[in-house]
Amino acid sequence: MNEILASIMSGLAGVFDGNMGWAILVLALAVRLALLPLTLRLARRMRANQKIVASLEPQVAEIRKRLADKPAEMFAAISNLYKQNGASMFDRSSLMGALLQLPVFGLLYKAISNASLGAGPFLWMRSLATPDAALTGIVLALTALSAYYMPSAAPDKAMVMMLVQVVVTAFILWKLSAGLGLYWAASSFVSGLQACVLRFDERRFKALKS
Repeated sequence: MNEILASIMSGLAGVFDGNMGWAILVLALAVRLALLPLTLRLARRMRANQKIVASLEPQVAEIRKRLADKPAEMFAAISNLYKQNGASMFDRSSLMGALLQLPVFGLLYKAISNASLGAGPFLWMRSLATPDAALTGIVLALTALSAYYMPSAAPDKAMVMMLVQVVVTAFILWKLSAGLGLYWAASSFVSGLQACVLRFDERRFKALKS
């Protein structure tokens, strides 16, 4: 599979006069867009589960208070409440879907990492093999925007979650090569598109409900 991805990137680089930067961007965007229907469906399912869980919070609090000294019964009662309302404590289907994507992203990550080693300049970047501060800033901005527009079951915690995502991304990116930064930028851009679609879903639902 690595050889196939390497061949695809080499072919794309040939289309762009040997420029590996454009090849990485195009391949990363193509893979993320191809997976978008799956990730969007999983995100919608997760969001629906979050809404149900949030609506049941008063009942869950009452069960916890009533059965505080009986943990086993409390867990069973909460699980039964979620089951009756079509929700779950742990969204296993979404988790499985996310895990199924990991091998794809892992192979793409490795292929791009290898391709970046021998790559030259791209746009303002002197080399795709070394980190680039400006590119890191762009990725952090895209990460912040996608996190900001992502609908949240707890709006009061949305800003905290956005800051956490930006800090974690910055911590990971600051030593990564610019080639991998381009891959991250493409992924963050598609995540932003997904967040906008989910936000549109929310507004349409509210409009139909009112």
